[in-house]
This record gives sequence, structure tokens and C-alpha cells, in this order.
Amino acid sequence: MPVRRVVAAAAAALLLSACGNGSSSTAGSGPGATGSESGARVSPPHSIATSPESPASGDAVGSPDHPVAVAPRQDLLDWHPVPGGTKPQVTVGGRWTLTVATGGHSARLAGPHPRTIQAGDHASITDAFLDGDHALVVSEDRLAQDPDVATLVDLGTGRATTLDRSSDPPTVVGGTWALGPRTVVHATSGPHRSYCVATVDLTSGSGSTGWCAEPRHGFSRAAVNGTTTTMMTFDNHHPSCRTVGVVAGTDVTPLPGVTPCKGWDSALTDAGAVWSVVPKERRIEVAHFYAHTATGWYDLGPGTSGSLVTCGGSSYFTRDPGSRTDPATLLRWSPDSARLSVVYATKGTGNAFLAPPRCGGTALTVTSFSQAGDEQVTTPVG
Repeated sequence: MPVRRVVAAAAAALLLSACGNGSSSTAGSGPGATGSESGARVSPPHSIATSPESPASGDAVGSPDHPVAVAPRQDLLDWHPVPGGTKPQVTVGGRWTLTVATGGHSARLAGPHPRTIQAGDHASITDAFLDGDHALVVSEDRLAQDPDVATLVDLGTGRATTLDRSSDPPTVVGGTWALGPRTVVHATSGPHRSYCVATVDLTSGSGSTGWCAEPRHGFSRAAVNGTTTTMMTFDNHHPSCRTVGVVAGTDVTPLPGVTPCKGWDSALTDAGAVWSVVPKERRIEVAHFYAHTATGWYDLGPGTSGSLVTCGGSSYFTRDPGSRTDPATLLRWSPDSARLSVVYATKGTGNAFLAPPRCGGTALTVTSFSQAGDEQVTTPVG
């Protein structure tokens, strides 16, 4: 059946209003959230048929101003249905499954140390992460009165730790969350009620406050890959100037090659960087993706803002149908081979879209919606 998506302009308004009151929110990052998406369709410049690729060896190709366009090959993965339909949001990883109930009132971690996490009164679960070592479930007050409460579970021992207003650094109402192999990143309050980035070391449990936004500015869309954190910062101009950069202590360094003030998604690994820009402010859900590796600068084509995730050494993002006869697709960028592949396509065409993919460390899960049928499927990666 047709699916209605939230108007993307609401996401932009949410970012700016949160910035104005000293808070921020990651649009489209939580269970069922679609603030960075809409029904707008993108016309991809390349077909999904197999086509020549840019060289992955020899002299570097392209430049920041003139990246080499990469046409995707079709390389569909072996996807398996996830039990329970498409309404609960499921993330699969190894022996573990993290399921956020419809409406976000609870999350169920199934595996060697099963656990149910309740959202609490007047709250709902807005973020749920799973990797090979930890699960992180974030509950946000629907009235925006109390700071977030996050439950961090060590998958090896089953031990749970709570991050809340009493933690050091404390949580705040809303804001970005990210889980990495060694750290958790979230928003916190700093000196003079400033809005800052907090990093929690998963080994020691200690936290620190790093970069802080200027008054009426903010940040969102944090991503942790290895030991590297990237995120999007924005100011209070209209339209807002957005910059994607690398967080290091109290500094944020812009990623090279990103169009000034247009950044949205970002990821940085040892193999290189992937990012997106939003060319038109009135269509904030329509993004264009790029990559940079040791072999050159690459144009990956159009995609949906807010859909980038790195999993098993590759980066994935979604693309809406370019016409009534095209499916919605999930694309994989493999930096080592400079290859772009279509790894999933919806059953239906035209009125179809994908929720942002979810990485479980060793598996990738995606939920798709189309007139030909909705499904939630998973596949091993790595």
C-alpha cells in the first residue's frame, strides 16, 4: 500500500528551532523517524546495469572540483526476511537481535543475555544501536522536559550502564547519539549552558566534554567509525550553513572536498571518506553523495539524505526511484576497489522507498516499502 513520508522541511525546522533553545535533534535517526525523507524522487544519472568503473590502482583520479562519476553495478546480496513484519524496527547482528517495539515504548535485546528496556513515562525510544560488543538504546522525553536516558549493554557480560542527567558528562534533551567500537558520543551541556559534544570511553567508562557550539548554533548526525567521529555542524542563518567535519577534542575540522555550507551525511574510515551534500534547500531530503580514497575523488550520484551508514568496511546509502518503472535501491560503496554496487532493490517501482539501513556489526538490516509489498530483511556483511 502507498506509504506517506514526513515532509522534509519539518526536519530542517526542527534543527533550527532546537539550535535556538540550546538543544538539537538528529532528524531521521530514530526508530520510525523519517524527518530527512519525503516522497520526492531523484533522477539518477546512471542506470543500475553493470558499467565500467574508475581504476582502483595507479595514479589517483579526479579532484575535489571534478570527481569521477562512478556507475553502479548490480550485485544483489542474499537477503533473508526478519520475523515480525515491518512495524517494529529490527537490527540484526551475529547472535543478537535488537527490536524496537512499534511506538517506541520498549526495546528487546535477544541473544545470550536477553534484556527488555522500557522507555519510561512520557518517553519513547528514539535511537537504537547494535555492534559486535555493545547495544545502546536511547529514550527521549516526549515533552522535552527531562534529559535523555540511554541504556548501554555490554554484550559479553550482559552488564547494563545508564547514561542520564547524573552522568559525567550529563545527557541533555534530544541531540545526536552515536555508538562506536570504543566510544559513545552524545550531546551535553558545557560551560555557560553551551551545547557540546560528549565522548564516553567504553573501556574505562569515563567521559569528557569536547567541542562546543557557538550560541544559537548546533550539531547533529554524529557517526563513529573506528576511533574517528564525524558530524554535521550548523549555524542560525536562513538557510543554515552546514559543515561536515572530523571531531578531535575541542576542534572540528571540515572534511576536504565538501561543498561549503551544503554538507549532510559523513563517514571517515582508514579507507577514506564518504559524504553527502544537499544541493537545494527546499528539497532537503534529496542529497548527492561523494567519496574520497587514496585512489581519487568519486561522484557516487544521488541518494537520500540521512541514509548513510558504514558497515563491514563498506558504506551504504539509499536512492529513491528515478521514474515510475524504477525501484528504490540500496547502494554499497567499497572504497578498496572503488566500486559502487546496487545490493538491494524494492519489489515495487515508482512509489517505493527504503528506511535508512541499520548496521549490527556483522549484518545489515533494511526495511522497504512499496505498493508491491513491504518487507524487513537482513544479510551478513564483512
